[in-house]
Amino acid sequence: VDLMEGSKRGSLLSYVVLFTMATLFLLETRAFFTKSLVANLALDRSDDPRIRLNFNITMLDLKCDWAVIDVVSVLGTDQNVTAHVTKWNIDSEGVRKAYKGRNRNQKDIDLYDETVIETLEELHANGEDAVELNMETLQFAKNENDFLFVDFYASWCSHCRDLAPTWEKLAELMVDAGEKLGKQHPEDYTDEDFEAAEKVELPVMIAKVDCVKNHELCNQQEDIRAYPTLRLFVDGERWSGGD
Repeated sequence: VDLMEGSKRGSLLSYVVLFTMATLFLLETRAFFTKSLVANLALDRSDDPRIRLNFNITMLDLKCDWAVIDVVSVLGTDQNVTAHVTKWNIDSEGVRKAYKGRNRNQKDIDLYDETVIETLEELHANGEDAVELNMETLQFAKNENDFLFVDFYASWCSHCRDLAPTWEKLAELMVDAGEKLGKQHPEDYTDEDFEAAEKVELPVMIAKVDCVKNHELCNQQEDIRAYPTLRLFVDGERWSGGD
């Protein structure tokens, strides 16, 4: 008889249990039908000191060259490994394409040629060989030159100032190469090749654009996002191999 008697405490406990079970059931059901992005990767023991990870991240509003990759150990140690990540574009079939961007955290890029010891003022003493372009003259240079190599720079950029003597030296070498082509017939040139070379005043025209003075040209027309950006144009079109 005692087992059939109810109490307020027993009723309250039953309601709490029923409410808890219903809540858990709803939460588990919702979790089962909900899609979520899992960005954590855990590895078992490995004796290999290096590991290669291939991953695909699609970001519609953020270029992949701005992505930062961090690795967190089991002890909570956070390490940035962006400088060791090689980024490539792939098509819809998963085939790797030429990468048109850059890894902005790479440390293995030479920003200038250390063998160029002359200052920019010394190189300009006998004239300026790297041609300064603007919106009108850039289009003209694209139309008139088979190969056009342009340094998009900003006068306030320290890396641009470091590169300037190297870029001017490169322009000087191209001018000298153009003069030699017009004076002699190289042994490894056929008559047709030599005639074609004579029509080219410069093997590669070396030019530069000050993006501070030509803001619209750099940011809207050429979509320059970092300084300096070295861009090669072939037959008036941006080289598919990237900057």
